[in-house]
Amino acid sequence: MGLLNEYQWEIFITAEVLSMVALLLFGVVRYLLGRHKLSLSFLLAFLVLLGIEALLAILIYRETGEFSTFQIIITVFVIYACTFGIFDFMKLDRWMRKTIGRWRGVELLTAKDYRIMERNKDPKFIAKNIAGVRWRI
Repeated sequence: MGLLNEYQWEIFITAEVLSMVALLLFGVVRYLLGRHKLSLSFLLAFLVLLGIEALLAILIYRETGEFSTFQIIITVFVIYACTFGIFDFMKLDRWMRKTIGRWRGVELLTAKDYRIMERNKDPKFIAKNIAGVRWRI
């Protein structure tokens, strides 16, 4: 456990970088290579890494007995991933479909996706949803 406490930041940063790589690989494998079932394993990897980050914060707390900046940062990351991160992932997914579809010369977005993308650019819609914290993605 001493090593865990000593290298807590390195472990967290590594897990966070691997999480981002897993999300990007999800899109590449799904839309560029067309392997839908394989792409789900990268989504699962992201969720496992998120769980590892939360577990790391709990283990560090149990070892030190105090709530530190490290736990606060991990808590913020985990809460973000479970709330607003879902919507940001949907935006990233649409962007990947648009970009990879353009590369392949194939249309990967639906009419509904285009409506959502246009609506999300509307300042009135953004202001209304931020004020009321209502998200329609």
